[in-house]
Amino acid sequence: MTLATLSGRWTPLLLREFLRRGQATYSELSAALPALSDKVLSDRLAQLTSAGVIERHRKPSWPPRVRYILTSQGRALEPVVRSMWEWGMARRDALG
Repeated sequence: MTLATLSGRWTPLLLREFLRRGQATYSELSAALPALSDKVLSDRLAQLTSAGVIERHRKPSWPPRVRYILTSQGRALEPVVRSMWEWGMARRDALG
């Protein structure tokens, strides 16, 4: 289940942004991960929303404002993402 939730290129980095911020707009995420295409960002947000990791909140205004908020299920992934980060950094240091 964890691998299915975190599958896809960029998903762990996107989740890392939510763990740092707690919530974010599409524009904030796009600015934080500039190499991420709009299509992939939209797909990953939909994937994380469907998995219950984040919630999508839309404010009825013009233009419409959408904010994505990390859920408690998403917050529970923090030790997993942290372990992945630490393993990757140790691996990079060992190779470098």
